[in-house]
Amino acid sequence: MQYLIPNQTTVYHIAYAPAIEKAYLFHWGCNLKCRGCLCHKEINCMALEENLDVVLRDPRLPKPKDPSQYLDLEELMTTLRKVPVKEALFEGQEASIDPAYGAITEALKAEFDCYITLNTNGVKLPDLSHTDEVVMSLKAVTPKLYRDYTLHSNERVLRHFVEVFRLGKKLRAESVFIPGLIDLEETEKIAAFIAAVDPNIPYRIDAYFESGADNSWRRATPEEMAKAKAAAKKHLVNVTCTQQTAAKLEKKDLMYEVVRLY
Repeated sequence: MQYLIPNQTTVYHIAYAPAIEKAYLFHWGCNLKCRGCLCHKEINCMALEENLDVVLRDPRLPKPKDPSQYLDLEELMTTLRKVPVKEALFEGQEASIDPAYGAITEALKAEFDCYITLNTNGVKLPDLSHTDEVVMSLKAVTPKLYRDYTLHSNERVLRHFVEVFRLGKKLRAESVFIPGLIDLEETEKIAAFIAAVDPNIPYRIDAYFESGADNSWRRATPEEMAKAKAAAKKHLVNVTCTQQTAAKLEKKDLMYEVVRLY
């Protein structure tokens, strides 16, 4: 995607948690083609009250429409000035490929002096001068499996993971446990790769939920997630896993209320 307007960003949606004064910036566009991407189901924040049913939505429903509007840098800052901001999380499809990433983080630091976290697939490293923390999705470390799931190579991802650690940035890793694809064996391989860099790097394993009409993977069970966590803990000090076990989420189930700013 190329932009002719100076300081145009790929931010199409901003969510906000008032209790912790945290802004969530959602960016459009990605450099991978993950077959189980949650954007096949929903492109806005899943913690918004209207999206608490996302996990249980039928994956065969039509995909959400692409965003029709994007904020330029001044519009983004004007929106955020309406609230106090202690933290900002860059997410969505892939924030690292936003040409304005460096300008946005610099502006946020200058205006709010907030803590900035980048969620990224790690294919590209943007200017991290004003970024405090990087959360990298490793997806898979086995090259063939990674290519099967994303249609791309993971060579740069693994190299960038090490580079971010050597930069001295706070670094976390995550992956999605997909029964029959990114399973117990691969999850342990991911943990072993992380441990070779530093066994103290936190690792989060997310349970897959059905997304994308063209695949037949099922949701992970609590028993499978417990085994995945135990396998990863053979190598790492700090391992967590996430899974929605409730049949239906409600607003009261959330740790923090999340509202839409844009």
